[in-house]
Amino acid sequence: MSDDDLECDLLVIGAGMAGLSAGAWAAERGASVIVVEKAPDIGGSAMMSTGVLWTATSPERMALHSGGRPDLGRVVVANYSRALDWMRSRDIAISRAMRVLFGRGYQIDVIGHLRGCARIIEQRGGMIARETVTRSLSADVDGRVVGARTGHRDGDVDIRARWTLLATGGYQGSAPLRGKYIHPNARDMLHRSNLFSTGDGLTLGAGAGGEVRGTNRGFYGHLVSESPAWGDPRLFTVLTQYHSEFGVLVNMAGRRFCDESLGDHTNANHTLAQSDGRALCIWDARVHAENATRSVTATGAAVDKMATALRHGGRGIVADTPGEIAAFAGFHGFDGAQTLRTIEAYNAGCAAGWEKLSPPRVEHFGALDKAPFYALIVRPAITFTNGGLTINASTQILRADGWPVRGLLAAGSDAGDVFGLGYCGGLAMAVGLGIAAARTAGFGE
Repeated sequence: MSDDDLECDLLVIGAGMAGLSAGAWAAERGASVIVVEKAPDIGGSAMMSTGVLWTATSPERMALHSGGRPDLGRVVVANYSRALDWMRSRDIAISRAMRVLFGRGYQIDVIGHLRGCARIIEQRGGMIARETVTRSLSADVDGRVVGARTGHRDGDVDIRARWTLLATGGYQGSAPLRGKYIHPNARDMLHRSNLFSTGDGLTLGAGAGGEVRGTNRGFYGHLVSESPAWGDPRLFTVLTQYHSEFGVLVNMAGRRFCDESLGDHTNANHTLAQSDGRALCIWDARVHAENATRSVTATGAAVDKMATALRHGGRGIVADTPGEIAAFAGFHGFDGAQTLRTIEAYNAGCAAGWEKLSPPRVEHFGALDKAPFYALIVRPAITFTNGGLTINASTQILRADGWPVRGLLAAGSDAGDVFGLGYCGGLAMAVGLGIAAARTAGFGE
């Protein structure tokens, strides 16, 4: 090693929720930690989140709603209580428990947690290197990953580490990777996330022999209304149409194409695969009053989603009859006549014939029959990717033959198959896998 090279117990590549949680957990337990972050500041997509730390209430519910691998879901659920106990011991502000979608959780001071993790690492002799890229991983003569070569404007530095953790946040910032692994339409999709996550973890992990499966099954995101000002993080939540699960979605052909009731995050995945990558979201006065003007969490602000969408340039209509909805659809390139037939067939099925609805629904069978009626053109927007490197329940990255790449771990969105088309809390997934990675590196209770 040269005089400029560094050594540590745990090298973390990526200073988001997963990486900082892993680093601070390990540092508190005696590890020397170095975190490398290519962005100017820490936090990643977590800094843009609402700070709701929630997950499914059991491994069984996790398996039902996440669409991911049950063994990885169990890791997230098992480490959820560890994460909360740890945050409470550090006086991180945490709300009272509340229901969130099909799970439970708390509003946390996510910025306080992330900044606090950075302080823990640095106060215990570690380092957080901002605006620093990871050029390549390093391996010894036996093939074990033993650190990385990093680059900063002041020059390159080799870091030697007992364990290396990839936690770069996925690949939502890379149009080519989105098109390759999610869907061709994903190349041009909107973002509601951190754009510094461009697949570095996947590239590094694959270069070390890790498996990246050919189809990574989807992304976490939501349906949003269009706006000329899209890209402003202040609009990410207010223009998100969380209530789509209570209404009907039709494609350009005027037909339903998914079970909307599985959740808006799932609807975003299905909408992406439609011919034009967009849909018409339709609901009525009942859904508007009960769902489209209320927050999905107890701590969120109530927003009239239609009024807000229109104010920011979205294309929608508030109509007295379904026929006016059909005319609006036709004007904007949808099949208006078929849209009307779809609404009528859906309403008839809800009243008598739910078992014949196609696509079927598992929840929310209320007919859309209370005027006024609402229709809004929506598009999917990505927050983070669900697919990534194949890992085991210890967060070790696996080769295609199932054997671990020694010395190399992945957490957060760099890890694949924790979620599929479903979703059970991104912050919980990140901190849960981060804690698991630190424990695998030898820094447990």
